[in-house]
Amino acid sequence: MPGRDYKKHDGPLPFDGDNLFEFILEYDPNLVFVKDEESRLVYANRAFREIYSPQVRDTIIGSTTVEKFTEEEAKLFLEEDRRAMEQGHTEIVEDILDWKGEKRTLLTRKFAIQKPGGDKLLVAIATDISTLSSREKRLVRLNAQLKVYSHSIAHDLKNPMASLMAGLNIIKRDKQNTLSERSTAVLGSIMDSTMGLSGYISSMLKAAAAEARELDFAKHDINLLMEEVRFNLSAAIEAADLTLNIARMPVSVVEPNLLRQLFQNLIENAIKHAGVEKIRVTIHYEDDGENHIFFVTDNGKGIPDGRKEQIFNQFFREGQADGLGLGLTVCQRIAHLHDGFLEVRDTSSGGACFVLHIPKNLSSRGLSQASL
Repeated sequence: MPGRDYKKHDGPLPFDGDNLFEFILEYDPNLVFVKDEESRLVYANRAFREIYSPQVRDTIIGSTTVEKFTEEEAKLFLEEDRRAMEQGHTEIVEDILDWKGEKRTLLTRKFAIQKPGGDKLLVAIATDISTLSSREKRLVRLNAQLKVYSHSIAHDLKNPMASLMAGLNIIKRDKQNTLSERSTAVLGSIMDSTMGLSGYISSMLKAAAAEARELDFAKHDINLLMEEVRFNLSAAIEAADLTLNIARMPVSVVEPNLLRQLFQNLIENAIKHAGVEKIRVTIHYEDDGENHIFFVTDNGKGIPDGRKEQIFNQFFREGQADGLGLGLTVCQRIAHLHDGFLEVRDTSSGGACFVLHIPKNLSSRGLSQASL
């Protein structure tokens, strides 16, 4: 049942009194659509239709719409449809281009329902979070810039401060100088201030150097952490022409520096070993009531059953692969530091799926000071 194309009115919108539900859906700012088991559209509200050009909006009902997207986008959308049908519910953040060529970031939730006759339908609600996503990315960039800036300032000031302190010591100890009592007192104050400032700069450098080593378990928005991962790997992602899709994430007690490293290692691992021309990595999240479960799935060649246990061993390398073979070992240790574990599974499309389990009842404290 396609929605009506209501036009703008100066006064109240027209309403016949019999289709209140349709009226509400039609003017919902969320993109609402329904598909059958073959992924064909059977309903689409106004917000959904408006991502297509005016010339084709009236023709999308009954189609899969995949022909309107690139091959990779179409494959991802259809895989998400199948996954939602199988699991009953999915949630993912995805980037699309509307008919004007503008990029839009959508948080899409899909629900599988079964009609009395046995037929299944897929009900989807997509919320445009472009503004929120842009703010998150901007915040990540600013945080990264501030860290680099503060470290750079501290580093650049360290040597001049040391030279200043050395010069003051020379003046104080030079017996050929004759300073008045007042000048001696002022010199002492300058030396004390310089020592204090030097100590502050040293503390800034130590804090910057220790940031990645010290364990600090606290509540963090994993969405921001994922944007930091994307930012840190932006050069590698662009070089590999990697498509990275990330579902909406929870707020959870984690050690952010370690968890960031874990996800970066898994994505870099996919880039190195996927073995396909067009690499795609998708990160999903599920809540089983007791655990946070993160799925990092690629579309590569997968991992043979005989190697699934070995890949977490130290110095294990597949064939002539580069590196020391420590990436997945570190990932497993990071999972253990969160009282969780990392496993690998096959996917229906043949790629690899790394599954991270972390208990939800972690407290905001350093759980373990074990060395990585």
